[in-house]
Amino acid sequence: MITAAGDAVLAGCSALAGACAALDHVRVLLTTSLDALIERDRNATPVPARAVLVLNDDPAGLDTMKRILAPLGVPVILAATAREARGALDSRQPPCAIVADYYLGPGETCAALLRDRRPRTRAVIVTGAVDTARIASIARGVGADLRDVPITLEAQDALCALVASYLPPETP
Repeated sequence: MITAAGDAVLAGCSALAGACAALDHVRVLLTTSLDALIERDRNATPVPARAVLVLNDDPAGLDTMKRILAPLGVPVILAATAREARGALDSRQPPCAIVADYYLGPGETCAALLRDRRPRTRAVIVTGAVDTARIASIARGVGADLRDVPITLEAQDALCALVASYLPPETP
């Protein structure tokens, strides 16, 4: 009986040693892959931490928002499509704030992008649409503020101040 139990223990130890060897092989592969990713990211040009992403399918709208946000003194990343905006948000150092036009062209809105963004990325939806009650509900659902298109200088200053409140403190 002792021999059979001893054989079972030896078989279990052998299986465990095989599993450990397989896990060690996986560890080596993952470490090598992780080292390659770290080296790639080390050579990438990072987006400044205090950057603001502006999403608008209208070139004039992008230019206007860039001008409105210029007093903030931070980089403004411009995106004309949700795909471009996702690229900026998925970067190694994503922007800390988003200013997005609600309607982005035929059937596309910024709602999905804002719903999927990182929780710490503050956002404001800017719209000139007439269905603002529905858009306000969507903005609440995605955790974004909502503002009308800032036509007056006071509205532009208010939008700039709102976005400034999203920015983290400057690091020395």
